[in-house]
Amino acid sequence: MNNKLGLQIKKYRLLKQMSLSRLAAKASISKSYLSGIESHKTNPSAHMIQKISKALEVPVEQLLDIQVEILDPEWVELVAQAREIGLDKEEIRAFLAYEAWKRSIKEGV
Repeated sequence: MNNKLGLQIKKYRLLKQMSLSRLAAKASISKSYLSGIESHKTNPSAHMIQKISKALEVPVEQLLDIQVEILDPEWVELVAQAREIGLDKEEIRAFLAYEAWKRSIKEGV
């Protein structure tokens, strides 16, 4: 069982100055169940982790202590614009492959 999850939940609960009772009520789970998770006696399902995450207003990735790379906003905007004009993923991939090929020809690779 992953002990880190219980520690993370407790850490964020205390940072938000929430009691076990308050977080349990906000997540619509029992206080004893939440206590079991925090004390590593209970292994929650993905659904329960989502409920607790939502109640704590913390992304699931933070509770699971997963490092997530943030996408460059300019790339996100560029892809959004491509999709708006009707390009799908395969067309975007094909375009990128074509541009990489052109660059390799130009550089003599």
